[in-house]
Amino acid sequence: MTAQRGVLIGSIALVVVAFAFAAVFGIWWASASGDDADVRRAREEVSTSGAAAVATLTSLDFNNVDATYQRFLDVSTGSVHDDYAKNQDAFKKRISDAKVVTTAAVRETAVTDVNLQRKEATILVVVDTTVKESDKAPTTKRLRIEAALDQTDDGWKVKALRQVPYSATGQQ
Repeated sequence: MTAQRGVLIGSIALVVVAFAFAAVFGIWWASASGDDADVRRAREEVSTSGAAAVATLTSLDFNNVDATYQRFLDVSTGSVHDDYAKNQDAFKKRISDAKVVTTAAVRETAVTDVNLQRKEATILVVVDTTVKESDKAPTTKRLRIEAALDQTDDGWKVKALRQVPYSATGQQ
């Protein structure tokens, strides 16, 4: 009888240990899936906000310089925002002198990085810009832009922009 009793106690101990492991790993899994959900949500916000900001920053209207300038300030932060704010008069003059209306249409967006601890993200945006000069037919140019974003109290804003060339194979 003592051998059976030892097997029974051993089995109960194994069940308790297995339950403890299941509980610990279940808690780890639940907290990890919460982090994944936060990152997934942030990626969606970055994609939407970032694409809209890039479209704004690649659109100009010489007929409404003040509104164009204000939109640029509204979607930017950091050095991009500082450059616009510091060079307000020169910026507005360039828009007025250009006598163009440029509209942007976002074709694709890819979020390449999101760091929630640092509140930073990076995206690639393919945008078609249509330029209309007063006396010429509109022309459209496809751009690929990498944008670095910061999460601010007002949402994700562009802190750096750069144009990324297409590959040598000529893919568009």
